[in-house]
Amino acid sequence: MQANPRTLDTLFNSQLRYVVPMFQRLYVWKETPQWSTLWEDVAEKAVLAMRGVKSNPHYLGALIIEGVKPSSPREVKRFLIIDGQQRLTTLQLLFCAYRDFARKNEWKMLDRTVTRYLENADADVMENPDFELFKLWPTTLNRGAFSSIVSAGSAVEVANRHPLRYLPRKRKPEPRSNLAEAYLYFSNTISDWVETTAKEFSKTREETAFALLQSLQQDFCVVEISLSEGDDSQEIFYSLNSQGQPLTQSDLLRSLVFMRAEKEQIDRDEIFAKYWSKFETDFWSMEVRRGGRTYSRLDLGLRYFLMAKTGQMVDARRVNEEYRRWISARPPRYPTVKEELSDFTRHGDVYQRYESAISYELQATDLRRVLLDFDVSTALPLIMFLELEAGLDPEQTGDCLSAVESFIARRVLTDDETKEYNKLFVDVIGSLNGLKGDEVPPMLRKKLLGGGGTTRHWPTDAEVVEKSISRPVFRDIKTPALRLILERLEIYFRGKKTEDAVIPAGLQIEHVMPQRWDAHWLLNGAAIPANVAQYPHLAKDDLVPLADSVRLRNRTLQTLGNLTLLNKYLNPAASNGSFAAKKAEYANSVLRLNRYFDTVASWDEEVIVKRGRALGEAICKIWPHPEPTTQ
Repeated sequence: MQANPRTLDTLFNSQLRYVVPMFQRLYVWKETPQWSTLWEDVAEKAVLAMRGVKSNPHYLGALIIEGVKPSSPREVKRFLIIDGQQRLTTLQLLFCAYRDFARKNEWKMLDRTVTRYLENADADVMENPDFELFKLWPTTLNRGAFSSIVSAGSAVEVANRHPLRYLPRKRKPEPRSNLAEAYLYFSNTISDWVETTAKEFSKTREETAFALLQSLQQDFCVVEISLSEGDDSQEIFYSLNSQGQPLTQSDLLRSLVFMRAEKEQIDRDEIFAKYWSKFETDFWSMEVRRGGRTYSRLDLGLRYFLMAKTGQMVDARRVNEEYRRWISARPPRYPTVKEELSDFTRHGDVYQRYESAISYELQATDLRRVLLDFDVSTALPLIMFLELEAGLDPEQTGDCLSAVESFIARRVLTDDETKEYNKLFVDVIGSLNGLKGDEVPPMLRKKLLGGGGTTRHWPTDAEVVEKSISRPVFRDIKTPALRLILERLEIYFRGKKTEDAVIPAGLQIEHVMPQRWDAHWLLNGAAIPANVAQYPHLAKDDLVPLADSVRLRNRTLQTLGNLTLLNKYLNPAASNGSFAAKKAEYANSVLRLNRYFDTVASWDEEVIVKRGRALGEAICKIWPHPEPTTQ
């Protein structure tokens, strides 16, 4: 490793290229604090120079580079930027803005001088002039914007190529590339500074611009650190980025993968375009909250991938560390980086299929709907394993996923805890590792049946039926999950002979006996005042003996047996009416759940319990419990 100070003139005035590797993050510097601070330093140094005041060089920090062996004698010498790409990119945009300002004013000497800092000469003898022309070649997603800015030739053309866009009914424009924003910032500040400073010092504008350039050339330096052959650029990258804004786990993975690709001499643009570009999207960068912490979807997808592969829990804060340990095993996990990225992409596709699903667009029988409405994303590593790692045919996969769904659904109904789901599902993966094909389904059921307590128990039929009768599910279970249970019951009662089993979207949960039942529903033959119906402890005189019955009714009407589904038009119409009025409205419904009421003469606690039992028994068939012989 060799460290040398370099003025900006020395840094950019040679025939060379600084290439930002794939593992680097995108250009993220902004006006505050980075561009404005840099410009204040530049302006201060230029003014001191114009006043004849000598000052020490201003160091802009370190630039760590690693030379790359050329693939052809025609190739322009190339250096990978291990650290300092944000700084280097900003300086290039500053010089580009200066060049275009000089070009606009037809200051040809200044134009030619700064052009040498931006572009390499003799494009006709280069191996790949489209790439090698530029002194700086950013990471893939920044290249288009950067090259369009440098080749534009004027601030007007840059603004035309990167216009502000306004969406309908939006006051503020959509954000545009901050590469263009940086260029335009420096373009405006250079123009304003030259005008003001020329008047202050009674100089021509060209003389003032020349003084500014001289200050940039000689008064600003970087410490260029060139890595030797034995230096580990990956470890250096991690160490340098452990301070300041932390790298995400997916940033670290990208660095790990593409540094190894560099060493394998793989076409990095090709593997980026074919594999990694899929993860540089809004979907994967979106932050989601899990377990009280916020992660990008890419960080979560990486963590789930590693758990699916290893069958071990992975700390969300140390995903990259665990991944590096896992991928470094001998013999190698994958023959090449291409196979590694291909496998990660396959798992990413499964994750995206489940995570991007929208609940109301899915039918109740879709497993994605189950995970969304029951809020059990922690099952995704197991699902990844079953779909991609276990070597199952479609029938075996369906068998396994049905078992997982039954386990989850029954526990939702019986109010069992979910806090250990992440550990449980990863433990299941561990127990299935090494098994293939028809060995997997029975072992999966055995593992799910083997848990105990409130965290890992697979509820029995008797427990499901009892909770269907007694649990106030309307209060206890979130609306999406409860609606899903009722929709699955509707599909079950329709049976296979019904032509169209599609459930309409937007159905609402309806209490048959309303929560405000006092107006039309007698209790033990007596009318109950509204205040007592809501607050039984207020009962007085002859109503005191009915207080416990009121409490029982208020609890019973929240149970599964008293709930059904109606569309948004029928629900208000039924509302708090009498049972006779409700039956008349229910007659308009095509749902099998509501055909039940056609032959029911009255509706009270006893009938609710009866229906709750029937619904509980149906749930046991929808989400069956394994037979004892499979344990």
